[in-house]
Amino acid sequence: MTRRSTGSSVPANVEIEERPVSLARRAFSTLWQQPLWAIPFALFFGLIYGGTWGSFVIAYKVSLVYSYTIRIALELMEFLVLERMRRARPNRRVPLGLGIAAYTITPILGSYVAALIVGAWFIPGMMGSLRSVLITGSFALLFSVLFGGVAYAIHFYRESKLRAQAIETMRVELANAELRALRAQLQPHFLFNTLNAIASLIPSNPRAAEEMTTRLAEVFRHALRASERETAPLAEELAFLRAYLDIERARFGERLVVEEKVDAGLDAVPVPSLLLQPVVENAVRHAVAPRAEGGRITIEARRDGDSIVLAVADDGPGFVPAGPGEAGGAGFGLHSVRERLRAAGLPDALSITSSPGRGTRVAVTLPAGGVAPPGS
Repeated sequence: MTRRSTGSSVPANVEIEERPVSLARRAFSTLWQQPLWAIPFALFFGLIYGGTWGSFVIAYKVSLVYSYTIRIALELMEFLVLERMRRARPNRRVPLGLGIAAYTITPILGSYVAALIVGAWFIPGMMGSLRSVLITGSFALLFSVLFGGVAYAIHFYRESKLRAQAIETMRVELANAELRALRAQLQPHFLFNTLNAIASLIPSNPRAAEEMTTRLAEVFRHALRASERETAPLAEELAFLRAYLDIERARFGERLVVEEKVDAGLDAVPVPSLLLQPVVENAVRHAVAPRAEGGRITIEARRDGDSIVLAVADDGPGFVPAGPGEAGGAGFGLHSVRERLRAAGLPDALSITSSPGRGTRVAVTLPAGGVAPPGS
């Protein structure tokens, strides 16, 4: 098995696997396909040369010789010339001009070899005059256009598939890199904010600060597990949110009210890890922290047809969402959620509903089967 990159537009460090076609497989394909290729030519030339049973039999034998000879010549050219060029230049495609020339000249040479075989076994004197050579050349050109064109079309199709695989490999690797980068940014951001909250409680309420530190250990464990995988069951994500909100509740007390509305049967649905935490953190920061009376945060998870809707709503002051074409949402939290969904192939999954004085609702719509990691 060889590994190579195809296409000059594909970076050299992106490699894909290509399984070379073995000689045995080439021989088997040649053995059963060529008798079928010979049939239309036999019908055509049999009609030209009398339309009798005998003319059809001779035409089929001649067409069979041409078909096998040209196909064998093409297979040898691909295996001995093009494959060696690919192995010698693993990060470069075979030049287009060279490919066209190879698939044009090889069938013509094969046709003349077939004419010599036919002249020796079926039609004596077939190559005995200049006229016969020219007629053979015209037939060679006909066979070359057909067999060479089909062979090059198959070759071009294989090259296109390899380029498409290389591009898809790059897209998946880029998406995974973006997800890892966003999680790496998110975790220090969240932990820094939590440590600040604990520090603010130490002078006034040491016991609450101690309880928050214990909860933080649980959050640390979840964050470490989440850093090793792209998705987690919804039940684990909700447990993580409860641990995080327990930390915030130790800080805000009765000012923070949390309500959950979660449909049954969704616990095992895979969702992007740490997806809702920055949304909940935003709600705490903007709907609870700045108001003396605090606020209410509602976490929802429900099935909606072929989708799962996860939402975080608050009764805070709200804001004016960005218009079309603008960057919706404010701050790092919503930006990270939006970019992670985009990298996971769900650019339109995030929606924000808000208006001044009427709270904010951030919803994420995911496939009912959950979100699979890129490239899976």
